Amino acid sequence: MNQPPDNWVLVFRSTSEYEVDIVKAMLADNSVMAEMINSHDHLLESLNVNKEIGLYVHKSELDKAAKIIKDSEVE
Repeated sequence: MNQPPDNWVLVFRSTSEYEVDIVKAMLADNSVMAEMINSHDHLLESLNVNKEIGLYVHKSELDKAAKIIKDSEVE
């Protein structure tokens, strides 16, 4: 997926695919479907120093997803 589907919004982003996978799994555990969009080119991995990966949810799930993510943050 290179573009978010209609009515989907960015809820989280990171340069770490591992971190995005953890958040995606956490959302799935709470019945929130999320899709990862990785905009860097794997063939040019060495040139993608500051790659960002976005995690998108349907806009109807945005508040729930944002709360789940916020509640999981360690202060």
